[in-house]
Parts: sequence; structure tokens; C-alpha cells
Amino acid sequence: MTMKQDESPNPVTYRLVSSEDSPALESLIAATSDSGGIGFTDDYQAEMLAVHRALADDLHGAVALRNGKVIGMVFGEVGPVQLAGQVRAGVYLSHLRVHPDHRRQGVGRGLSDWGLDYITGLLGLDAVLYGAIMAGNFSLRLADRYGFRATGPIQGGVVPVRKHPPASHPDLGVRTAMDGDLLLIAAGMNHFYREHNLWSPVSAEGLGTFLAQEVAGVRPNRLYVVERKGRIVAGLSLSDRTKLVRMRLTRAPRYVRLLGGWLGLLPPSGILEALTVRRVWFRDGELEAARHLWQTLRYTLREQGNCLGIACDPRDRLAEVFQVPFWLPMFEARYLVRAPGGLEPGRLTYCLAGA
Repeated sequence: MTMKQDESPNPVTYRLVSSEDSPALESLIAATSDSGGIGFTDDYQAEMLAVHRALADDLHGAVALRNGKVIGMVFGEVGPVQLAGQVRAGVYLSHLRVHPDHRRQGVGRGLSDWGLDYITGLLGLDAVLYGAIMAGNFSLRLADRYGFRATGPIQGGVVPVRKHPPASHPDLGVRTAMDGDLLLIAAGMNHFYREHNLWSPVSAEGLGTFLAQEVAGVRPNRLYVVERKGRIVAGLSLSDRTKLVRMRLTRAPRYVRLLGGWLGLLPPSGILEALTVRRVWFRDGELEAARHLWQTLRYTLREQGNCLGIACDPRDRLAEVFQVPFWLPMFEARYLVRAPGGLEPGRLTYCLAGA
């Protein structure tokens, strides 16, 4: 797609990202931490675009420039997504940001126009566009203009690692997945999320690619399973990105900082060494096994990070797996979705976004 240029005296241009943009994008992210009561930003330990491209199946991005300087950005991760019981072409939108010095000047609108034209040309008019937006994010103001509709609220946050092992379950065993497990794991995940909106169906081949992803010499992804008497009954995916990108708290009420320090997950630097948990699944009747897997990993991974990032629909059975205590601060967000046919809001939402 060709570069677009406006006709103002100090014009803004839009184009696809290139590897040379990484330093400017890191600076932009640092200047545009999440808004709302609790805000985070990302501190990159490796080249920014290389990190995102390695951790996504098919990443696309656009930037806005004024006088040759990057002042806005947006990413889109392309892949199939499930909505209202059908699998469609989709794109997960993230990192829509405009530098504070250039807001209220139509930059976000222009970047959105350009990006939506690009995605429509790539995927067609029936594509599902969606992204997770925290309350207070300026992107919410663009939602109605582009025909996006909000899901019900989702919840997410970070849970501290355990200092002591969970109760023993002699009939349950936790281990990392092997290549021979991938077909069964893919089937288990797809069955568990078969009715969820925004689930991206997986395959054994895709899970193998997930495990093989590497950037800057780091292979961050793992699959874990729990067996009952030798039969896999639950599992999850985990990404250890602490050597690639770290979350830094930029804004929080005093009680959140005090609580985070007391729990040992928030050092004075405000940097969270968070491991990202996704794709949690379990067979019918195996909630206990899923809980054991979750609590075991909270303990066994304590040397890799100080917390685990999670997100889920509060109506989901996953809330019964995580059992987050009421006093642990969590954030509330929603997905904004644009797709023909609507959302069927009674369906549960799969949450891709996490720490």
C-alpha cells in the first residue's frame, strides 16, 4: 500500500513499519503508557519489532510520521478467529498510540483510516477486527466512528508466584508437553473453547511453531500438561518473555504499590517479571486437575519470574481455576469488535491479551 499524505502545512504521512523504526517505536511506547487507574508500559530487552514478530504468527504494523518522526503506531496480528460459532479471517489490533504532543490533531483518526483500508484490502470486508481496550484509553473514542462494538467486561492482572508448594495430589502429574502430545493438546484446547468468541483455533503444527519461536537467542514459549494416571486431562501455554520485554508500572494508587511490594511482585523499580499464561483448558470434570496445574506452576516457576499474567472472562470456568483473591487488584477491560453479524454477547470471550 502506498504512503498517504495529508494536505496540511505540517503534514502527517502513513506507511507500514520497517525494522529501522524499532528505536522510535520504543520511545513512543515509553511516552504513551496505558491510561486509567493502573498504567503499564513495556521495557524491551531486545530489538522491539523482532520481539513482536517472533511472538506473533503474522504481524503487520503501520506508523504515522510528521517531519520524518514517528508520532503514531498500530499493530495488527492476522489469523483465523472464531465469532458466533464460525471461524473467519481476523486481525487482533494492538498498540494504537499517538504521541501526547500530537493528540487532538486527527493523527489517531488518520492512522486508523489508513490501517483499516490496508486490512480491508488484505482480508476483505468480512474480516473480524478486534482489540482489548482498558477503561480510559483514548482509542475508545474511535470505536463508534468505525463501527466497533464492545464485549462484556474482561478481567486481567498479575498473580504472584508461590513461596511454598501446593498440596500434593498423588494421582496428578505436571510436566512439559512433548511433540507427541500436540495433537491431543490442540484437540483439548479447541474443544474447551469451541463456543468462545475470539478464540483462534489451534493445530498440532501451529503449537509446534509456537514452541519453536525464537528471538535474540531466547525461546520463550512452553506448553504444560497435567496427567491423571497417565492420561492428559488439562494444560496451558506459557510465555517467559522476561529476557525480551518487561512490564513496568507507570501509575497506580498507593495501596496497589504497597500491596505489590508486600507480595514481592513489585520491586522499587516498578518492573514486573511476568510470565504470560494463556490457552488454559481442561477436560469435563477435571477442574481439580487444572487448579493443581496452575498452583504447581505458580511454585515451580518462581525462579523465572515474580508473577504470572492472566486474563479471562469473569463468567468463564477459568475464574474457578485461577481463584484470584478479592483483595488482589485486577484491571477491567473490554474487547472492541467489528464484524458482520454482531457479537452474540451471551457467548464467553476468549482473552488473548495478557501480561
